[in-house]
Amino acid sequence: MTDETLMRWVIAWLPMLAILLFSASRKSASAGLVFAYALQLVILHWFAAVIYLLPWYSNLDLNVVFAGLQQSTYAFGGFTLGSVAIGPLLMRHRDAESDPSGAVLADRGLIRTCLGMGIVSYFVLTPILGTTPTLSAIVAAAASGVVVGLALGCWNGSHTRSGATLWMWGAATTVAPFVTIAVQGFLGYGLAAALIVFTFVASYHRPRWKVLVFGVAAGYLGLSVYVTYMRDRNDIRQVVWGGESAKARLARLADTFSTPEGFSIWDAEHLQRIDVRLNQNYLVGASVLYLQARPDLFAHGETVFDAILAPIPRILWPTKPMVAGSGDLVSRFTGMNFAEGTAVGIGQVMELYVNFGGLGVFLGFIVVGAALGFVDRNAACCRDRGDWSTFLLWFFPGISVLQVGGSLVEVTSSAAAALVVALLVVRSHTAPHQKLGSQIAMKGQAARLLRSRVSVSTSIAPEP
Repeated sequence: MTDETLMRWVIAWLPMLAILLFSASRKSASAGLVFAYALQLVILHWFAAVIYLLPWYSNLDLNVVFAGLQQSTYAFGGFTLGSVAIGPLLMRHRDAESDPSGAVLADRGLIRTCLGMGIVSYFVLTPILGTTPTLSAIVAAAASGVVVGLALGCWNGSHTRSGATLWMWGAATTVAPFVTIAVQGFLGYGLAAALIVFTFVASYHRPRWKVLVFGVAAGYLGLSVYVTYMRDRNDIRQVVWGGESAKARLARLADTFSTPEGFSIWDAEHLQRIDVRLNQNYLVGASVLYLQARPDLFAHGETVFDAILAPIPRILWPTKPMVAGSGDLVSRFTGMNFAEGTAVGIGQVMELYVNFGGLGVFLGFIVVGAALGFVDRNAACCRDRGDWSTFLLWFFPGISVLQVGGSLVEVTSSAAAALVVALLVVRSHTAPHQKLGSQIAMKGQAARLLRSRVSVSTSIAPEP
């Protein structure tokens, strides 16, 4: 393996990324889900490989990293094909419905419902029910209501001059990473939430050059926050996981981010902080080399079958063996041992490889891309015609699919839970409106009846 070979595989991503950008830029083509997924693939598999092209950086075994990059390139190619070419074909007959004459604002009550549900679920219910089977998945899906509420708030802020502006909603979104650090000790959850909101805005905002400029600036800011967080991560987690007070946690965060580090591609320590946490290629490559020497250890669809069964609630199947998370799958398919209590996500690229090999990665990501592209475009059509109830039924489950670094069991179980949550939100939001509409209709009927009676009595009254 040479640097020239690595460079060719890195460059191979660029035309596919351009295709995804062009496809997402068309009107009503996306609600940001496809591009949010693609960006996570770029962050976890492409960017970390790029830094190995820098002559002043070397850390992990390059052959292992390259083996992982090959598989992630197959994945990115399959995802691009599925989301751009196949997914839209499944609903081509609906394109005409997604050309509205004007933007329809989301109901403010719906935004408050999503935000309130998400905040209560994250801060109150998660600590109580976070380990309860079935309920934990529902609570986690409900917590994503914050993301949906922020996205809808940004939409309203973009299309009205009254109330909170887009910049105000965007500023609220940037708080999410710091909240997840203070509450859980993890930056990734908050960054993923912010990414979904920003790609949602980018899917409709014009002009495009402003989106591009803002995206570059936000990307650099995100990298700077990341390297600063990684510098003090152990100290932060010692405070958070030690159960310290909210005041102590905020003080710890203030100490960290009062001395921020701007990301520098020339700083080898910054590159290492990215490599050690965001380089999924190393784990994928380790599984490739491990299983090539032990072909009898391939899973042959075992974990995919588990993912199909995972949405069955435990109340109906008390002995269900599948659990959230990746468990010991990474150790099983790489032969690597990790410290006790360390959670290592298998990621969808590795999981498809350990089941079906390289061809399975490509074909599997065609399916993932087609499914997410179908969901994404349906959400965009509902958004553009102001059908916000149906939008939630697509967008909530779509968010749950954006777990590139997680297992397929997590994806399917959380998607089912997200659909349940979306149905509950829609039902709770539409029921009062339906009741009010019925009351108005009844009053209208009563008024018409009264007028008819007055008219009849007048017509039969004797002349003076």
